[in-house]
Amino acid sequence: MHLQIADTVLPAHHAGGAAALCLAGPSGERWTLPPWTYRQHLAALRECVTVDGDGAALDSRRLADAVLATGDLPDTARDAAVALALWWAGGADTAPEAELRDGWIDLDGVPAQLAPWTEGQRAQALGECLVGEDAEGVWFDAVGYLDRMARATLRQPAPDTLHAAATQRLLNAVVALNVVDPEDRTLLGAGPAARETAQRTLRACRALGWTPSQVWAAPAAEIERVLQLLALAETPPASSRPAPAAAPRRPRLADHPDAFVIQFEDDAP
Repeated sequence: MHLQIADTVLPAHHAGGAAALCLAGPSGERWTLPPWTYRQHLAALRECVTVDGDGAALDSRRLADAVLATGDLPDTARDAAVALALWWAGGADTAPEAELRDGWIDLDGVPAQLAPWTEGQRAQALGECLVGEDAEGVWFDAVGYLDRMARATLRQPAPDTLHAAATQRLLNAVVALNVVDPEDRTLLGAGPAARETAQRTLRACRALGWTPSQVWAAPAAEIERVLQLLALAETPPASSRPAPAAAPRRPRLADHPDAFVIQFEDDAP
């Protein structure tokens, strides 16, 4: 394998997994980047990520410096090695996605069991990560929240020593398992259609004992049949319906309580 730093192409060796990255300098010197672990990655993100009303922003140069500080590349090579450091922290060439099967995922050779975190765990993590308040509002520890989500979701093993590729796979799987999909957010966006969707979804959930995700994954025709059957079952039969009230009539003079009524009738012949 060869890696390019600035205009120089250097021989490199990586045995995969938790092995270090070894580089050969232009004059025959040897440089090494040790494995970048989950613990190091989240500690660096805490210093490199800022969150405001517009979302999260990453200081990629600061993250690269944190990665390079663990190795022995000379200072003269570090400015040109920013892309290399980010590539290393992102898991090198290992695919960042892995299929979740029956609650298990392969973290680049390390089997791990995942389960969605509960609403109670989420609420506790949120409370612990709202850590301060100033004139601009409450300060949210986004990295701490992500860490708590990962630790609650990962049943085994502990994540601290996972190498970079396994860390990326874990975090991608954790977010996919616990965070509302953007398509769901669009589905429940503002407007009359969202209200109708919410009403239909909750009605089907109550009837079937399902979660919203199960309702949305079901065939639309089947959900429509369930809702039509509910409407039919909830409609009372005609015999039990109350008789319609008589149409109101205008009051007459004879209806007045003080009225004296004289009735004239023809005598029988």
